[in-house]
Amino acid sequence: MRVKFNRGALADIDEIAAYIAERNPKAAAELLARIEAVAKLLERTPEIGTRTDRPNLRKLVIGSYLMVYEITAREVVIHYVRHGARRRPWEEPK
Repeated sequence: MRVKFNRGALADIDEIAAYIAERNPKAAAELLARIEAVAKLLERTPEIGTRTDRPNLRKLVIGSYLMVYEITAREVVIHYVRHGARRRPWEEPK
């Protein structure tokens, strides 16, 4: 199955990588490699992630980050990559 990162996910990844790279370029490169590896894993096993409160969204933990994605008929769409301490996109604000 094809994996697609939407613009929001790409912006999240760019922001995260830039922030980490300022402090530790090697750690930023390692995180990007882990994200890429998870995307390749989703090609083969898209249902590996945990379901969220929204029935169409699933999540995977990558270190301190959450990758939130949706499985469609033709592809896996990655919507967000956010730090685990941030509010989840699928949760209602408190």
